[in-house]
Amino acid sequence: MRARVLAEALRRDLTQGETTPRADDVHLRSAVEWLFRSQDVTESGGSSATYNLVLGWERAYPETTGYIVPTLYDYATYADDSEARRRAGRMARWLLDVQLDSGAFPGGTSGGDSDPSVFNTGQILFGLARAHAETGDDAFVTALRDASGWLADVQEPEGYWSAHTYKNMTHAYTSRVGWALLVAYEVTGEERVRRAAVRNLEWVQRIQRENDTFSHWAFTPDDDAFLHTIAYTIRGLVEGGHYLGNRDIVEAGQRAADRLLAYQQRNGALAGAYDGGWNGADFSCLTGVAQTAIIWMRLAELTGEADYADAARRAIQELKRAQPLDGATPIRGGLAGSKPVWGPYMRLRYPNWAPKFLADAILAANRYDRDRDRSRTAITERRPQR
Repeated sequence: MRARVLAEALRRDLTQGETTPRADDVHLRSAVEWLFRSQDVTESGGSSATYNLVLGWERAYPETTGYIVPTLYDYATYADDSEARRRAGRMARWLLDVQLDSGAFPGGTSGGDSDPSVFNTGQILFGLARAHAETGDDAFVTALRDASGWLADVQEPEGYWSAHTYKNMTHAYTSRVGWALLVAYEVTGEERVRRAAVRNLEWVQRIQRENDTFSHWAFTPDDDAFLHTIAYTIRGLVEGGHYLGNRDIVEAGQRAADRLLAYQQRNGALAGAYDGGWNGADFSCLTGVAQTAIIWMRLAELTGEADYADAARRAIQELKRAQPLDGATPIRGGLAGSKPVWGPYMRLRYPNWAPKFLADAILAANRYDRDRDRSRTAITERRPQR
């Protein structure tokens, strides 16, 4: 089975095979069904981290299961899908089971690394907050309070984290943890959590360079930054800054998003990684493309500038062409880490966060179109009759 799936995935990119884009709902449903399968194979409630073309399905991954929960709830509302709602709830309950006594959540997949992780804990806050909103269960409030409190406790005074991080290094993409702390604060009302969020977002803003790149924006200092971590950084600033009403923080993210917009306009598509001068690598990071589409749609909502929405739609079309809609079950509906699949980001793997962000991007685009149509209808209805 694995050999056949591997051959199919390699053949697809070697022959430059692409899917003919179909309606949004077709691609959206296929992505969600991939996420369903990623839960089924773990038999735990969590979502498998990746389908590895060599090793098969991996174990459940708490971090990304955490932020898949809101996606499934969003889809459940959009499509009136009780199965998606049930699965989101099961994922959220599983997260309660794997929380550490400290309040943190472990890095790595279930049954593996039990050391606490700052970034992973931050991403799980999104799922816990949404599960509480959907169910009203105070167990999620307790989990949120413990997890966000731990994050505040281990933060450095300047606003970054250097312990319990990837390779114990500081990272700009923790702006997405800063944003998550604000989501937790909305539920718990813990002021120290809000202060920790502000410190982090202000620190990330300070480390932005004159050319709109960021120090510490890659996994390690000597590497180019994958579009994935760049998009994490940008979205944390845009969403966190908007929540705080801090225009300077929003604009720090927006300036970097504009650099990516200009790159897409010049080259037709985004690169998979960038160096400190915005020079792009020769592959695509499909997860990062989906994340950037979400950012552009959000900026279109916030600014009213249609260029952002147009760029997001182009990115979604690129993702549709990369998403297999038929063929082998383990990859159908998913997205490879890289295009080609042997590229350096998540080489030969189909990560669960790729269809998650594709689903989010399509839902964001449809929400934007719906709100725009409503606005136009309202304007038309207010016009005086002649």
